[in-house]
Amino acid sequence: MKHSQFTLWSASRFVVCALFALLVSATAFAHTALKEATPADGSIIKQGPAHINLTFNGPVKLLKLELMGVGHEMPTNFESNSEAKVAFMIETPGMHPGAFTVNWAVMGEDGHTVADSYSFTVDPSIAEDHTGESAGDSH
Repeated sequence: MKHSQFTLWSASRFVVCALFALLVSATAFAHTALKEATPADGSIIKQGPAHINLTFNGPVKLLKLELMGVGHEMPTNFESNSEAKVAFMIETPGMHPGAFTVNWAVMGEDGHTVADSYSFTVDPSIAEDHTGESAGDSH
């Protein structure tokens, strides 16, 4: 009887330790990612957007947002703040036709900083907007 209790106790400890290790490793690798962006990565739109929407897979602090045209930075109303949110809307006054890259950096709840970028094009000559996949799907 004593041997079977010891075996059951050992097996229970092993299962608890394995579950804990799995939970810790899943949390360690669950970094922040851009889930969706509007305009989307690779999209071609007819008019310059009035704003850029970024949605992440969890609350983040948006540390940086640059909207780059060819050879110059476009003005935005971006201001870094300490409030963690899932979604951000950044106004983009004065957009014009051309190719644009959005460079962003965030800090996730785990304290890690993640930076990435995506691109879209404003082309008034297209018949209709051609929206690509959301930005999070391509990275």
